[in-house]
Amino acid sequence: MRIFEFIIIAMVCLGIFEFLKQRQKIQANSQNTSKQQSEINEELAQLKARVAILEKIVTDKGYDLKQEIDDL
Repeated sequence: MRIFEFIIIAMVCLGIFEFLKQRQKIQANSQNTSKQQSEINEELAQLKARVAILEKIVTDKGYDLKQEIDDL
């Protein structure tokens, strides 16, 4: 009977160990995902600023004149 008790206790310990290991992996992935998301948001903000500058350049009246001169 003692051997079965030992096997059950060992299985419970292994189960708890695996549970804690998986929980730690999930937390690490969550932190990486948050970091990646902040990097993506920062890059998006930079791209929006660039597009705004390009829109200003293209809609500027002087741009049309310069384009006509360049076409000649």
